[in-house]
Amino acid sequence: MKKIVHVVEALGGGVLTYLSELCNGMSDRYEVSILYGKRDQTPIDLENYFNSNIEMIEIKHFTREVSIVKDYNALKEIKGNLKKINPDIIHLHSSKAGALGRMLNSNRTSEMFYTPHGYSFLMKNESRLKKNIYLLVEKLLGNKAITIACSKGEYDESQRVTKKSTYVNNAINTNYLRKFYNEHSNTEDVYFTIGRIEEQKNPVMFNKIAGEFPNKKFVWIGDGSLKHTLNAKNITVTGWMDRRDVLKLIQPYRFFLLTSKWEGLPISLLEAMYYEKIAFVTNIIGNNDTILDNYNGFLCDDESSFYKKIDMSLSSIAVDQIKENAKKSVEKEYSIIRMVEQYENIYFKR
Repeated sequence: MKKIVHVVEALGGGVLTYLSELCNGMSDRYEVSILYGKRDQTPIDLENYFNSNIEMIEIKHFTREVSIVKDYNALKEIKGNLKKINPDIIHLHSSKAGALGRMLNSNRTSEMFYTPHGYSFLMKNESRLKKNIYLLVEKLLGNKAITIACSKGEYDESQRVTKKSTYVNNAINTNYLRKFYNEHSNTEDVYFTIGRIEEQKNPVMFNKIAGEFPNKKFVWIGDGSLKHTLNAKNITVTGWMDRRDVLKLIQPYRFFLLTSKWEGLPISLLEAMYYEKIAFVTNIIGNNDTILDNYNGFLCDDESSFYKKIDMSLSSIAVDQIKENAKKSVEKEYSIIRMVEQYENIYFKR
């Protein structure tokens, strides 16, 4: 039986959902191991998200920040585990694991792949100098692995750093999601989002939008260092929650709001669309790969665009068609079965 190893530093949020679906979908045909790091959003019962035959190995020195000592020790941990497992496939996820993994002088009998889940050189909270450094690093390491972007937009960006690239759209398990749908779904005028309260998700803009609609309720599911910026009186911050509790919580909510500055392809957006939420999202890579403006959701270029389109949706009779189109889009383009098959083809049938 062939062996697949996934290496991921940020095991939480959308990456966790994506990786659990991918690994669970392959674990009956391959030996699957995951080398991972813990974050605040990593659930305590992490093993319950994966099939019992998937090997989970924590990399103790994984850290989000750049640290010469910790990164070197994490590199040693990864290398030691890869030597012991001797996999056929190594798949690296996100910038930190992607950089460390591609630096390894790995056994060339292992095929190496890399999925950015949002390139670091697209971060809008970083200086031009830092973004240029991130871009240079990606170019230097670009040919050390085959890049599998998680959306068409991310694939287009990957062409700036390597021609050894393809893409597979992120996907969701609609059979699992269907279990949470109930008679109370989409009955309350609540605007929600899911994610880390950090610069990427732009909580400042989320807060301004909430302030513009003081009579509406806004909910942020997650936590982070910028929690203090969500100070509008009509915002509730839940903190991190178990995924199953999140899926139950959001059922009554009618509206999904994503103010991100950069993305890969958000799992939370796909789930909201499947649940027929009306989605208002920033017009960026990942979001605009999924949302066609005024067809299956709304793309917004700035704050005033959010205000205008939220106002319009509240009085529009076309929103029922938009909800229906959103669900159909996900069912057609973002099937987990299709995603697993595409990865298998890339891994083994290239």
